[in-house]
Amino acid sequence: MQLVDKIRQYAGWCPDERILTTTQTEISAPPLGNPTLLPDGGSSGSGRIRRGKDIAAESIKILVRNRRLFWFSFLMVLTFIVTIVTDLYIGFISGTNVFFGTSVMNFSTILFAEGSLQWVALRFTAAFIEFFVFFYLSAGLILCVSQIPPGNSMTIREGLSQAWYHKRAIAGWTIIGALLWISVGPFAVGFYLITVFALPAIVLDNKDLIAAIRESVSIFKSMWVETHISFGSILLITIGFVFVTLFAIGQVAFAYGLINGGILAGMISLVMSVLMAIGLVIMGIATFILYRYEKAGVPLNS
Repeated sequence: MQLVDKIRQYAGWCPDERILTTTQTEISAPPLGNPTLLPDGGSSGSGRIRRGKDIAAESIKILVRNRRLFWFSFLMVLTFIVTIVTDLYIGFISGTNVFFGTSVMNFSTILFAEGSLQWVALRFTAAFIEFFVFFYLSAGLILCVSQIPPGNSMTIREGLSQAWYHKRAIAGWTIIGALLWISVGPFAVGFYLITVFALPAIVLDNKDLIAAIRESVSIFKSMWVETHISFGSILLITIGFVFVTLFAIGQVAFAYGLINGGILAGMISLVMSVLMAIGLVIMGIATFILYRYEKAGVPLNS
């Protein structure tokens, strides 16, 4: 007993005291399948490129597994058709015949002459409506995709209904884009690329427009490689399908003698619109994956 007491005194253990249990601190490890982050917040170049490719592949898989998301592609195609018709009409009333490259002078061409205040107002209104509908659909898409990882399900109607609660922030983002589109044209794509994560910040984290844009710029700085690689891969795949499909249509048109017909032009425009709409839906899914990964470090397959 004396020997036991000496051992207890040496170990510093008293049997009359309450035994306290402590939880061991978990050692955090990077998610499986993702490259190790470097101290400066970046990651190895090859790892970031591989991650961008994985995000593009995972986005395509999500669309294939959840075919109801193709409804967003259908709605976007309708938006494209309205946009094309609107642009043709604006070109017509402004005095430019888009089919023959000639000008026609009448009252509408004088009133809505290109560069006039009325023409700018008309272009801005058309761009605002077109962009708002597109971003509204993208917001609904992101909300629907956000319910897939937890194993939940959200209908297209529910996604669009919840996206409508953020209509003011979406409208503000649209106004900026419409103004840029009128002033600098296609260069406005650069603005939307940098602020691409503003939409998930608005609809998922309920941020206001300014806070969402700031967060998007911050995320883009740290994820610009993955963003370019994933979007670029999706765009290349989409363009590849476009060329293959157009070649097939051209062969059919040649066989049936429709090369110079308006039917061929309509078929080509429709196919291109459908494929580009599908590509944009895949990019919307990739946007959510990139946003979720940067915000929470969640693996792609979870």
